[in-house]
Amino acid sequence: MSNSRLLSLALAVFTASPLIAQTSAVPIPLKVFDASYVDKSANACTDFFAFANGAWIKTDTIPAAFSSSGVTKDMTDRNELVVRSVLDDAMNSRATAAPGSTQAKLGNYYASCMDSARAERDGVTPIASELRQISAVTSRAALVREIGSLHKMGISAAFRLYPDADPKDAAHYIAWVFQGGLGMPDRDYYLKTDPASDSLRKKYSAHVARALALSGESTAQSAADADRIMALETELAKASMTRVAMRDPNALYHKTSAASLATIAPAIDWPGYYKTVGLTSATPFLNVAQPDYMKRVSALIQTKPLEDWRAYLRYRVVSAASPWLSSDFAKEDFAYNSLYSGAKAMLPRWKRCLRVTDRQLGEALGQAYVAKTFSPQAKAEAKQVIDDIRSSFHDRLLKLTWMSDSTRNFALAKLASMNEKVGYPDKWRDYSNLHIADGPFAPNVFSANAFEFNRVVNRPGKTVDKTEWGMTVPTVNAYYDATLNEMLFPAGALAPQTFDA
Repeated sequence: MSNSRLLSLALAVFTASPLIAQTSAVPIPLKVFDASYVDKSANACTDFFAFANGAWIKTDTIPAAFSSSGVTKDMTDRNELVVRSVLDDAMNSRATAAPGSTQAKLGNYYASCMDSARAERDGVTPIASELRQISAVTSRAALVREIGSLHKMGISAAFRLYPDADPKDAAHYIAWVFQGGLGMPDRDYYLKTDPASDSLRKKYSAHVARALALSGESTAQSAADADRIMALETELAKASMTRVAMRDPNALYHKTSAASLATIAPAIDWPGYYKTVGLTSATPFLNVAQPDYMKRVSALIQTKPLEDWRAYLRYRVVSAASPWLSSDFAKEDFAYNSLYSGAKAMLPRWKRCLRVTDRQLGEALGQAYVAKTFSPQAKAEAKQVIDDIRSSFHDRLLKLTWMSDSTRNFALAKLASMNEKVGYPDKWRDYSNLHIADGPFAPNVFSANAFEFNRVVNRPGKTVDKTEWGMTVPTVNAYYDATLNEMLFPAGALAPQTFDA
């Protein structure tokens, strides 16, 4: 674990100011540059980072609920106070909002997450029906259908299927079939033989047993199931590609016909799987990112006892739901995941609820957020700054002496075609097909996952939607998408200390 904050004296050209929104806890303006962070004993010409940040690094501490500290965390903390006020407004006004409206769904979703008393009363009940459905799996065909059902719920099991741009035909979507479904963060945790990895495997197995015991299994049964799960996941890990191997994009591109996929993984009833996940459009080709992995999954579906698969699927559901069930589940989930994050305390409930709402109802929240914080004028001014930088970059490309004329022409063409998205989308997402119940939160999480899955599952073969945002509006970050050649700057990042309208 290490602190990280990139500060530069150049940031002093900006002026810090409070955010526009009136919040329940008023954000404290951050200093854009604090001279006390400077280590004057460092030579700026030799190590500017040490000069600009040295004193801060020596004195800063990472808060218990976080795994890092820095300017991004400070900006996010301040911004989340604004987002919290937006969600509080939605929650408090949900009774008067138009029934079925996006605003009502946003308020109900956040309210069901914040209802900790109900979570404590309900215990494992919110996922009991799904656990019963898994217990009823008595055939290989039913197993594949259940894997598909979990995929719709946003739960990775055995493998993953999702539509994305075709890397070699960026104008169209293709269905990706990808490795997935491990409980530990990476395949290497299962396979390395050093003492630290061995210790983590033991801790993982003990965690799985405790989580299953919380769901109602006896101590003996949960321990036996944990062993089954570890054995199955280890087989999946052995077939998984390493992160290093996956750095090569060509190694992940295997355009395959639907008929050929059926020969690669014959034990999977693909027509039945497609029907379960709702993939109804013709999908003549898929990108099978890891064919050898899918061969192994097929073999395991054919040969591993169904009892092992049922245990594995039960844990996948319990693990996915645990953060949103009663505190005994949530604490067990946090204790295990903290082994990797380094965090020593759980975030307050409002932050956890805020972040899952942002992930799952991002544009519903974004629409309410910009109405309160980011005016069309601010968007126009931010875009002008970005356009000025593009213009300057264009001028610099013309004068680069090391670049050949042919390369320069390619660079200028790429710059001219680069798309930019600033502030917020021109058109907001339609949430009319999203169902949010006035009840326990975990089913609402799975319902939101299913809404998103249904929204995109039949995209393969269709033209890529270049208006879609890959980051939510309140996010304190930005990105460049190489496949689409676009840059995106959300409203959450266009605030002091990076931009002041």
